Amino acid sequence: MRRFAKYIPLPILLLCVGCLVSGDVVVVVELDDAHLQTSDDSRTWFVSKDSVSDWSDHFEDINHIVDVGFSMTITNNNQTDNATGDFYISKTLLTGTDNITSEGTKILSGITVPAGTSKHITWQESYTYLSNFSVLKQYVMDGEMYVYAVGIGENLDVDLTKIAVILTVNAKP
Repeated sequence: MRRFAKYIPLPILLLCVGCLVSGDVVVVVELDDAHLQTSDDSRTWFVSKDSVSDWSDHFEDINHIVDVGFSMTITNNNQTDNATGDFYISKTLLTGTDNITSEGTKILSGITVPAGTSKHITWQESYTYLSNFSVLKQYVMDGEMYVYAVGIGENLDVDLTKIAVILTVNAKP
């Protein structure tokens, strides 16, 4: 094991140099926890470059959006029914679930959490649920958006925690 330990810094160094040379910057936008309790319940977050220093520091130098992903933990507190829900985005503030689902752009869907369990969705797993990627990338390029979580189901009782939007942008080095 000691033989391999001396080679560990080299891959880390190469990764760091690769990011510096390519100009890729990873920005993590953390969202507040939320609780959804009925089928018409939703949670709204305003996401802006102005509130995330890594994003605002590089905003003027962004060439393009390389990647966008999400991570979160969803806990279904209901002991009898599965929980499902979707995430939407918009440029302007939308109120009410009917308005959000008809005028917003759906970006995450198909997430189901069995009764009485939790599900952690990693950044890599978020691609299973991601849609409308080009619209999402454009909103990131514009520097702000509203993000909505909308619960589906009659007996909804869901906690959303550790929610993060992970942006990889290519900026001038």
